[in-house]
Amino acid sequence: MSNISVIIPHYNSGLDVKRAYESVLNQTLLPAEIIIIDDCSLDKSVLIDIVDNHSNTSIDLKVFFLEKNSGPSFARNLGVRSTKSDYIAFLDSDDVWLPNKLEIQYKIMLDKNLKFSFHLYSAFPVNSLLKESSLKKISLYSLAKKQIICTPTVMLEKKFFQEFDEDLRYCEDFLCWVMTNNSNYFYMIDGVFSNGFKRQYGDSGLSANLKEMHKGFLQVCYILWLKGYWKWWCFMYFVVLEYIKYPLRLSKSKSKSKSK
Repeated sequence: MSNISVIIPHYNSGLDVKRAYESVLNQTLLPAEIIIIDDCSLDKSVLIDIVDNHSNTSIDLKVFFLEKNSGPSFARNLGVRSTKSDYIAFLDSDDVWLPNKLEIQYKIMLDKNLKFSFHLYSAFPVNSLLKESSLKKISLYSLAKKQIICTPTVMLEKKFFQEFDEDLRYCEDFLCWVMTNNSNYFYMIDGVFSNGFKRQYGDSGLSANLKEMHKGFLQVCYILWLKGYWKWWCFMYFVVLEYIKYPLRLSKSKSKSKSK
């Protein structure tokens, strides 16, 4: 048993949330609790089935059914406020963890006295299981070139958590990570311990709305500068690179659409 709470927001993801939940139950190091927040889904039968059949008495299961759709940020914030553990791990309902994710990441967090860590993520199923992995120190500025921190890879110490901005629809996770970590460096576990089934650029859906994501990222950069997390040169560095990357993403998206 560990001092970890797992947060899973859920909205109309059907059986995906059961797959995510089962990947937590299959961990070699079990969490103290699993918290699932249903964001007013139309069909609640899968979650009701999970509650009715939760037989692992060593893991507390909490399920919240929201009365109105409030977005993933509200759901995650509610989940964190409801936790009893010192460490938080996030998992999306359309993602899964490899069986030793919590064991490896939790051990590194404790051994290195880290308040925030993440690992690599694959958009496709991963068959190989890593037994150990190295820890890398990643510069904040490298994230301007490629943002590689995915929500289901993050583990953080609760006392340092800065809540997700519930007014933002895009890039609110990046804002949360930068404020929570509050450092010029991030610590990355160099191994894939999570995979998912999210849509890629060129498909429909929230993550594929490139124009809104672009505007949202610029807004987040401004917030970080305004709140004093970034100096003006850091702000300008991220903004300039974003304006360079945006047309490249558009081009990539159009190429994928034409090839289908």
